[in-house]
Amino acid sequence: MENERKKIIAVDDNPENLTLLKNTLKDIYMVYPVPSAAEMFELLEHVQPELIMLDVEMQDMNGYEAARKLKENNKHNEIPIIFLTSMNDPKSEIEGLTLGAVDYIHKPIVIPLLLQRLKMHLSFQDHQREIKDMLELKSKEVILREAAEQEALSASQAKSDFLSHMSHEIRSPLNAVIGMMNIGYEKEDIEEVKVYLVRAKNAANHVLNVINDILDMSKIEANKLELSFNDFDFKKMISKIVDVTGIRAQEKHQQITVNMEPDIPSFINCDELRLTQVITNLMTNSIKFTPENGKITLSVQKLDEKDGEITMQIEVADNGIGISPEQQTRLFKAYSQADGGTTRKFGGTGLGLAISKRIVELMQGSIWIESELDKGAKFIFTIKVKKVEQSAEQSSDKSASAVPAGIKADDLHLSGYTILAADDTDFNREILAKYLDKTGVAIDFAENGRKAVDMFKKNPDKYSLIFMDINMPELSGDEATKEIRALDSKKAKEIPIIAMTADVFKEDIEKCLSVGMNDHISKPIVLPVLFGKLKQYMGV
Repeated sequence: MENERKKIIAVDDNPENLTLLKNTLKDIYMVYPVPSAAEMFELLEHVQPELIMLDVEMQDMNGYEAARKLKENNKHNEIPIIFLTSMNDPKSEIEGLTLGAVDYIHKPIVIPLLLQRLKMHLSFQDHQREIKDMLELKSKEVILREAAEQEALSASQAKSDFLSHMSHEIRSPLNAVIGMMNIGYEKEDIEEVKVYLVRAKNAANHVLNVINDILDMSKIEANKLELSFNDFDFKKMISKIVDVTGIRAQEKHQQITVNMEPDIPSFINCDELRLTQVITNLMTNSIKFTPENGKITLSVQKLDEKDGEITMQIEVADNGIGISPEQQTRLFKAYSQADGGTTRKFGGTGLGLAISKRIVELMQGSIWIESELDKGAKFIFTIKVKKVEQSAEQSSDKSASAVPAGIKADDLHLSGYTILAADDTDFNREILAKYLDKTGVAIDFAENGRKAVDMFKKNPDKYSLIFMDINMPELSGDEATKEIRALDSKKAKEIPIIAMTADVFKEDIEKCLSVGMNDHISKPIVLPVLFGKLKQYMGV
């Protein structure tokens, strides 16, 4: 096809020579015959040829002058030039080759020789182009590989620094836990012992928060962080966040102000736990990085409402130390804080904002910062939520079953009831027994899943509920639950079985439910949750 043929410009002021060249080459190449160098340059504005055949002896501008001008033009200087000439002296050929020509063809033109030389030079040009393309490709590959290696190296260094920092973040409070317990063990006065136990508990909670951040980040990196939507009282949630974070603010004599526009609905549908996590993280950061007697403002406004869906903007502003533009570029990246000095001075995992960013994105929003050094900071994010038409009474009833925050052991009266608890770890069994001691419930312990199944088979009517660890020797909690549910008795089908495990990912919980368990309690055990499950499933 014509558009597949090589393009050649033939320049000669002799019409007979042009006609000969055109007729000879027209079936093989696309030939553009022109009678002068000036017309050649006009043609080059529209045509980019693979080769130029250029007569040496022409009026106005000879071939050598035209070649020199071609080589000075960046657009045309790589086009191969073959001189056509009736001169036969070495000096003129040397001059032409010096100007960049690739060959000479003498007149009168020998057609087979012309065809062979054109074929050779065009083929050589193709090979040159292939080599050039390959070199460019290889250069790009090298650049990309080096960039990827540098990125991987930076990521590896960031994770190494992060792990080193996490080692400190975990070991320091663990040292406090062990130290406070050792000190308390030596005290005889019960009130003094309680003081050290409270300090040990606070340090242990810090370790748990660090671990939760790491687990959340691992879910984000595995693209497994998901939201769980529910209806809740948004204004009540904000109030709780201010109450919790305000304790530390009071210690630093800081003022917290809440500005909530009146058109914000009381009840919304969103992931209450994750939204609380984001706002709490921003509030905690502001309190941490704001000096004593500073001010923190939490503002909420509605940006848009359409078909029951509300776009909400939440802002946490402070008059703290501020953040430089360079530091801001690292803020929302995992395993980093504004700078190393921040980590050393204020502590923290450096994961909170990266986790918050992902949660906000899952809520169809975005998060950003507005700040200058020494002029405070504003963390602003938007989310989309559903407006819920719901009474306060309905919501409080629903929340009571979902978050049993006020239930204590003394509120449960379980004398006369027996539960079966399967756990292969001695201290876990001891902790559970102590937690439930004041409820009056009797507990039969099984050291593995096999023993739990055998105990239930022997006396199924004895038990009102089963707590089931998952990772146990001989028979796992999953398999033990399957065997119990497969027994030919009504009690085996109906008895509540609750997983009590350190496996806390969403897929772990779903697996527990899929094998026949009724619910899930994560370790470490939160007492109000434990007591709430007992109340919910034992009907007391």
